[in-house]
Amino acid sequence: MGWSEQVLVSCEHASNELPEGMSLPEPLRRAHIAWDPGALAVARLLADHFRAPLWQGSVSRLVVDLNRSIGNRMLIRRVSDGHRIAFNARLEEAERRRRIDCYYQPYRAGVEAAARGILAAQGRCLHLCVHTFTPVLAGRVRRNDIGLLHDPRRGPERRLSREVRRRLDGRTPWVTWFNRPYSGTADGILPALRRSIGDERYIGLEIEINQRHADGPALQEIAWALCEAIEECADLPA
Repeated sequence: MGWSEQVLVSCEHASNELPEGMSLPEPLRRAHIAWDPGALAVARLLADHFRAPLWQGSVSRLVVDLNRSIGNRMLIRRVSDGHRIAFNARLEEAERRRRIDCYYQPYRAGVEAAARGILAAQGRCLHLCVHTFTPVLAGRVRRNDIGLLHDPRRGPERRLSREVRRRLDGRTPWVTWFNRPYSGTADGILPALRRSIGDERYIGLEIEINQRHADGPALQEIAWALCEAIEECADLPA
C-alpha cells in the first residue's frame, strides 16, 4: 500500500524572517536562535518524495515559536542562548496576542486540519515534523547526527522509529539516536496533536538533524536516506 496520500510534512522553524519593526544583528538572524538552518531543505525533499503537503513557518521562532504551546515561557523568548532579544524585552500583552493570532493560531490550526483530513480520507496519517539542532548548546556537545523523536508508548511510532533507525544504521555512517537531543514527548506540536487527535493511526515522527551538516552535501544525503528508510516502513503493522 505504501504511504500514498498519507504523509504530512511540517517545518515550524523554517524561516528567520522578521516582520517590519523587528531587527537583529545579521549574525544572530542567521544563527540557530532564529531558525533551524537546513530544516526547510530537508522538509521540501521529503514532501516532494512523498507528494505530501508541506506546512512551513513564515517568521522567526523569536517572533513566536510555532513548536511551543501557549503558556510555555519559551513561546516568545526575551533571552535565547544568552542573547537578549530587544524586540521582546518589553512585550505588551496586546502585541503578544497579535503575534499569536497572526502567526501561531493559523499555522497550528492549519496543520491539525491537514492531519485530520488525511486521517479521515486515508485511515492513517504520518506526520513528519522536520527540525535541526545546534551541535553545541550551553557548552554541551550533541554527538548524534540524526534524532528520531517519538512517543515510545505509542506502538506505531515506536515500531516506525525502530525500523527507520535500523535501516539508517545499516546503510549510512551517521549516528542516529531515539529522542535525542530532545524528548519526543516534550512540549511541541506533535505531542499537542497526539492529545488533540487521540488516534494512534496519527503517527507523529519528529526528525532532528545536526546543524553541522546544514551547509554541506551530507544534508541532502541524509534527507534521501530518510526518504528511503521511511518508504520501506510503509507496511509495518499498525
